[in-house]
Amino acid sequence: MSTSITPDTQSLIQELMAAMQSGSLSSGTGSATGAGQSNGTQNSQEEAKLAEVFQELMALLKQGNQEGSISPGSDTASPAISPAAGSSASATPATGSTSSATPASSDTSSLAATAVTSDTSGVSAGDGPNTTTITNTSNHDEKIGQFLNGGSTTQPTAEIDLKPGQTGTLKYENGQGGYDAEADSSGNFQSTASRLEFYADAKGVNNDDVSYIDGRNASIKVSDGNGKSAGDSQSIASDAPSNAVTKDAAGRATVTGWYDGSTQDMKDGGAYMESKLGTGNAYIHPDDDRNATSSNPMTMAQDTSQHYTADFGDA
Repeated sequence: MSTSITPDTQSLIQELMAAMQSGSLSSGTGSATGAGQSNGTQNSQEEAKLAEVFQELMALLKQGNQEGSISPGSDTASPAISPAAGSSASATPATGSTSSATPASSDTSSLAATAVTSDTSGVSAGDGPNTTTITNTSNHDEKIGQFLNGGSTTQPTAEIDLKPGQTGTLKYENGQGGYDAEADSSGNFQSTASRLEFYADAKGVNNDDVSYIDGRNASIKVSDGNGKSAGDSQSIASDAPSNAVTKDAAGRATVTGWYDGSTQDMKDGGAYMESKLGTGNAYIHPDDDRNATSSNPMTMAQDTSQHYTADFGDA
């Protein structure tokens, strides 16, 4: 910011320059003679005069800076310190804004509106009034993808990345259905993954279930917060028959699902999961929803809740 030079200021500057050019100020080497004492007295007087000039000059400069910090047509002084880089606060009002600076509270609201809020609150993806908030309860990073019916089974419509212990949310619209699944350690979504299946009708009435029919690469447990739940949080892959287990590049296990029971590996994997988990909390076989109520995995059908919490753990 530039400061205009007033006549008083200019006069003081000229006085100061004249005093400096005159050489009247000694280097401070005094003499014991009378002449030395006389020079010392003269120097003291010059120093006092110079100090007075400095004080007046500083007062004028200070007054000029204060006047210059007032924007024309404004009765508010500009802030002395600009916001730090990356701050959402700005001294320049946005177009259409009636405030000269963004209130401090807006920093909090801006952060809350972003996808990532903290290491524990996680991320959010997708759109709609229906939500599934997922916590990574495994010992490795997880990429959870949301797949909508009729779309790709390898490229999710929304996805979240979760570190162990981190939580994130996937959203979907009324009238949409599909499933959430975990990618392998290379970030690829396989058809053999565990599925958290969902469907919301036009009024937001949901049908949620857990399916291991295609395979089990994660344990999934889901709750509606109103007493209904499905799935499990057990880690069972380590004891599965060797022919019914495959591992990805990082050694993460997947138990082979029953699917249509056309291979021995499918039969062994399906039988093993049924022996460990039963059939009441998750789909093991495609026709499990025909079972009696106590062993039917559709315990969360026609659910008026639109907000679910789920855990994705080790297989």
